[in-house]
Amino acid sequence: MDTEPFNSAEFVGRFDDLLQQIAAPQDLALRWQQAVAGQWQLRVSTTDKDGLLTVIAGLLTAHGADICSGDLLTLPAEAGSRQRKTLDLFRVDLAEDEAQEVMQRYAEELESCNTQLAAGGIEAVRDKVVEGVARRFAARPAAQEQLLPVEIVIDNESSETDTILQITSQDTPGFLFAFANALSLLAIKIEQATVRTEEGMVQDVFVIRDLRGRKITDQDKLRELRFACALIKQFAYLLPHSPNPGQAIRQFRDLASRMLENPEQAADLSSIQSASTLQILAEVMGVSRFLWEDFLRMQHENLFPLIRDRAEIDRSFGKNELAVLLQQQLAAAEELERQVQILNDFKDREMFRIDLRHITGLCGDVEFARGLTDLADVVVAAAAELSYAQLAPRFGKPQLAGQACPWAILAAGKFGGREMGFASDLELLFVYRGSGQSSGRRSVANSAYFEEFVRTFLKILKVRKEGIFEIDLRLRPFGSKGTLASALPALQDYYAADGKAEPFERMAMIKLRPVAGDKTLCAEVLEVRDAFVYSERPFNYPNLIHLRQRMATELAESGTVNLKYSPGALVDIEFFLQAQQIKHGVADPELRVPNSMQALKRLQYTGLVEAEQADCIRRAYRCFRRTIDALRAVRGNAKDLTLPDPSSADYRYLARRLGFADPEALSQEIAWSRELSRGLLMLQEE
Repeated sequence: MDTEPFNSAEFVGRFDDLLQQIAAPQDLALRWQQAVAGQWQLRVSTTDKDGLLTVIAGLLTAHGADICSGDLLTLPAEAGSRQRKTLDLFRVDLAEDEAQEVMQRYAEELESCNTQLAAGGIEAVRDKVVEGVARRFAARPAAQEQLLPVEIVIDNESSETDTILQITSQDTPGFLFAFANALSLLAIKIEQATVRTEEGMVQDVFVIRDLRGRKITDQDKLRELRFACALIKQFAYLLPHSPNPGQAIRQFRDLASRMLENPEQAADLSSIQSASTLQILAEVMGVSRFLWEDFLRMQHENLFPLIRDRAEIDRSFGKNELAVLLQQQLAAAEELERQVQILNDFKDREMFRIDLRHITGLCGDVEFARGLTDLADVVVAAAAELSYAQLAPRFGKPQLAGQACPWAILAAGKFGGREMGFASDLELLFVYRGSGQSSGRRSVANSAYFEEFVRTFLKILKVRKEGIFEIDLRLRPFGSKGTLASALPALQDYYAADGKAEPFERMAMIKLRPVAGDKTLCAEVLEVRDAFVYSERPFNYPNLIHLRQRMATELAESGTVNLKYSPGALVDIEFFLQAQQIKHGVADPELRVPNSMQALKRLQYTGLVEAEQADCIRRAYRCFRRTIDALRAVRGNAKDLTLPDPSSADYRYLARRLGFADPEALSQEIAWSRELSRGLLMLQEE
């Protein structure tokens, strides 16, 4: 394969007419010419600009023009001018029936992008180019075979003025675009290049300098360059695995930038070059912006030890195993401050492991929810123990009739129902037995002690971002106006037949589930719950319909589809099941379960819901939950559950993430699910 740098003088002479057309930064000369059947030559000349090659190569990839060969040259500035001209020649594959249309569109887009480059720099056009490349990657089948190792040779001996970089590897679509993107990140300019492809192998030679026009000799910079060449080649090969290649490209650029800040990590290529590791990266980066922001960018030094060994992700821990692992780590530290840090690091790391397992298809929806719930159970219990220990030096221990005052923490909502997903919060209810005083020198009433206990708990369990293990205490009596912790007698009064509890709380309390603290007290709280929820009092259907209408009006933006609150959404299914549980749970305690699908299973088993209807409800429920999880994974916001516009790129990527053949298939499934759920409360009212 001939990879010798081309003769620049001869090259310029052949295409001098193009160069003569370039005077100002926005000028562009472009010419297409057929070489052989199915192959075309593209000649481009303009002024040198940061990001120019990224745009030229990116638009070729976006239009499906695979580069077979290329010769690239940046000329010295002419006398009296600081402006340098570029001259590029590519040979590309184009389908005969599409060639004319592709060439015309390419010329129009490149001219537009070049003008924007001249006026606003690469940031003015980067997103447009990335999205075009992403669409092309999304249309390609995912690579099945492992990419062969990349051979990288850096030559600083052959030229007095330039560094010569030679890359030999398998041909990967879009590599020149990705590589040009990386070099701009490293502040490296391409002076001259040859790109040659033969029998599926590529040998690229780049003559490069730093931004000051000097040879690259710094060892750290050379290490960075080697890192970028190897990693980006592999990463580009795996982009078709990503549900959102455009997002993956942007986030990979950020990751590479941050890793390059640490020369030791840039040198450790072996830890991240494997196909399995890079496939995980491509999948994660193309799924979740919030995972990227909270883990990859902020904790990438902790990420690679987890993903470089696939066995680490393959491992799945049960609740007891998680508790043992956490206690072992906590026992290694004596200071409470250090234990708090260990607890939060453990929470974040294990949450990320569970998220990775779900994103990479190692666990399904049910196992994902169970894993997050088990982790939350363990973390909440440990945070409570640390809170108790932290208050002891100040207040001693809470007492009741000369004995330790029992306390309990119960979960509600998705946490209580063991139905957690991406960005789920933790709805909690704190309860203590009753009035008394703490045992310390600074003795306080139990009511004051447990208020401080909850405040300490909230400080110990640190929240990375709104909605992600965020503590929600609104279920407590009187909501945000009530005390943070409730004494059992006050709880009994509030939920009594003549108490102050609102009708909607009857449904919310169904999901109450013990998490930590005294087991006897937990059982007593559930007895209070059962007497309130599963009483002989008739269920208030008009109130339910009124509440549902308010939700649809106040919590769902007009003209949009909110998957939780719009008419015919997830809440309709949940309300239907909860109303059935309240109605029939009085006579049948087996229906008193916090998990929605477990409740449906028992309603079906007892004949209260027919098998065909139960199957339809499961299908619609799964559609809503999976789509909500996918939206939360991308946005990292538990409250933003509005579907993107069906014609948008976000909607296309959402459909791809969920495994639908096209966006229309997703739309049909959501429409079917909404129609099914919309009718459930009407049936119930009848």
